[in-house]
Amino acid sequence: MTIDEILKNVESLNTDAKYWFVRTEYGKLFEEFLKKNYIAIGWDYLTLYEVNNVNEDLVKRKMAEVEKADLNTFNGKIKVSAAYNKIKTFISLKKDDIIIIPSRNSDRLAFGRVEDETAFEEISVDIFKKRRKVRWYEIKYMEDLNPIFYQVKSNQHTISNINHFAPHIDRVIGNLFEKGQNTHYVLKIEKTEDVNFDELQILMDNIKVLIQNINKELNFNEDNNEFYIKINLQSKGALELINNGKSLAILAYLIFLTSCEGLKDENDENIKKLIDTNRKVLESTSSVIDSLKMNTNELTKPFIQNGN
Repeated sequence: MTIDEILKNVESLNTDAKYWFVRTEYGKLFEEFLKKNYIAIGWDYLTLYEVNNVNEDLVKRKMAEVEKADLNTFNGKIKVSAAYNKIKTFISLKKDDIIIIPSRNSDRLAFGRVEDETAFEEISVDIFKKRRKVRWYEIKYMEDLNPIFYQVKSNQHTISNINHFAPHIDRVIGNLFEKGQNTHYVLKIEKTEDVNFDELQILMDNIKVLIQNINKELNFNEDNNEFYIKINLQSKGALELINNGKSLAILAYLIFLTSCEGLKDENDENIKKLIDTNRKVLESTSSVIDSLKMNTNELTKPFIQNGN
């Protein structure tokens, strides 16, 4: 694979995207949403046309009548306003916004991305007609996620903004991606026992050497000081590598080849030269990857998901 082909496999995440947690009627709609690639919201007595075009006060009066809420009382106003705002939020979702939905008992979370520009109404069904198209990326058991996601799932609102969890969510839905000016590469560790400090140090040292050599040998002229690592090793965990440039994507490809024993099969001359001059470091890295029980499916995903 050429350098340009490798770089094309870096997914781009929209920096303007927002993150939302959407309830599934206590899990009843979880499988339906996944199978048919959408999310939906209730209050079916209101059409999209009414929400988008009718005066807000008139819409709220209709809601109050159906919901039997007294708009002359504080509680009545709060109930109707809260419902109205949830509907407006749902239909105002933007393309590329990130969605998380919970299963029954919230033992699983599904992660997806809004695919349509506007909400649509499914007239062939009787309930949950107001919908958005979603592409699903991951379904994860809670036990395999960072404990921070227990806070995510605790929100009881029909739809709620979870932007403050964005970095944690990004690490779930992607492992080689570009966001803003930086490239991110996530190594997911599945070792449940204590992580040996010396092994971790070997991995960090190897990564540093490889990044420096990639930068030098491919003439990227990147600032190696702009290279960061985020570590979360609570039970199963992750290392997130972050830098501004191309070298991290090349590192990801070399680790991909190492994890699937593909170093000897590489044909591109530039990559072959990198492999030859860094073989010992790559072999050492392979041993640490095995010891830390890194998820090899995740390591290979960026370079095989598009048929490469």
